[in-house]
Amino acid sequence: MTLIVQKYGGSSVASADKLRRVAERVVTARRRGHDLVVVASAMGKTTNELLGLANNLAETPARRELDMLLSAGERISSALLAMTIQELGEAAISLSGPQAGIRTSDEHFNAKIRGVFPERLQRELAAGRIVVVAGYQGANHKGEVTTLGRGGSDTSAVALAAALNADYCEICSDVDGVYSADPRVVEDARPLDRISYQDMLALARHGAQVLNPRAVTAGLQHQLPIRARASFSEKQGTLVCGANDDDDATITGIAGHRAVLWVTVRETATHTAVRKALRNHDIFLEQEKQAAHHLLLSTKNMMDPEALAARLRADFGAAVDIVHGLGSVSAIGLTDGKQAELLEQATRLLEQAGIKVPAGFQDDHSLSCLVPAEQVAEAQQGLHQMFLGQRLRVAKAVA
Repeated sequence: MTLIVQKYGGSSVASADKLRRVAERVVTARRRGHDLVVVASAMGKTTNELLGLANNLAETPARRELDMLLSAGERISSALLAMTIQELGEAAISLSGPQAGIRTSDEHFNAKIRGVFPERLQRELAAGRIVVVAGYQGANHKGEVTTLGRGGSDTSAVALAAALNADYCEICSDVDGVYSADPRVVEDARPLDRISYQDMLALARHGAQVLNPRAVTAGLQHQLPIRARASFSEKQGTLVCGANDDDDATITGIAGHRAVLWVTVRETATHTAVRKALRNHDIFLEQEKQAAHHLLLSTKNMMDPEALAARLRADFGAAVDIVHGLGSVSAIGLTDGKQAELLEQATRLLEQAGIKVPAGFQDDHSLSCLVPAEQVAEAQQGLHQMFLGQRLRVAKAVA
């Protein structure tokens, strides 16, 4: 039998009706002959609501207690989903992340998966049950409950799929796959049938919210096929694997961060200390220029970006300079040797459109421009037209 791990996002399990639809989809797959492990996120906005309660009651909630609180959301949805599957006539059991064998690092609120011990899962599958696992959580070596940070249920699903040698992992959400840009921002964004692990990882790190970067990294490490698709659609979505739709294309997609902190560290020794202070935050770009180090931080995973900036200034004083009010726009999927040329073209295009570019960065799979936060959408539209517009027109003409 084919073993599939499916993950359902919070919007897909946000109500009793949606839970029932997910259960029907799972049962249909089971009756087609598949073994199934299903990873469930918390229902709807449960995580944000629980965070709000905590912040109303405590000025600085202890991270250990936050993990105990927030991990309850996924346990609720997984238990409800297992009950619904049972009601539809199939054997099912819900497990917490620790019960499913997910072991993590010690950090609370943003732990990393260190290993998966799948013996319990294997026993339940052998007994003919659909196993529903609470995503976003595990336990450290002390047995303390930990959570995996925003998007952690994606990582749970891929880690479980790898440990079980599953045939593939489906990440099911309210979007029907990966696009060449966010279709809510760029009208001509096109769906991608396939994308390489490397390009998907770059898109995720630079702002695309379809898949969690840690999940993509785990897929790459284990060469596990990941399919991003809509929960309630028959469309096949996007397969994340070893190759793109068009391997000859220079640019695969455009992504953006609506808000970043640009941190300049003036002293080499301080740079090491700053990186240590930021270990619980997602550094998605780094560039060294002469004696200065620049760290560009996405603020989407930070509990309080302003508090972080104030803490860095208090700890490191004049050794750090922090700029607010910026966003970033990135082009993903570069071939060797073209980065500098394309970055220059992108910068020139944006500035001609009246979008100031304070700095640009590049690496093997991306080029990025800092832009004013309020112009991120406009910048994404401009770069998509520049790099992908002609290809789109040709594809439409051929069709």
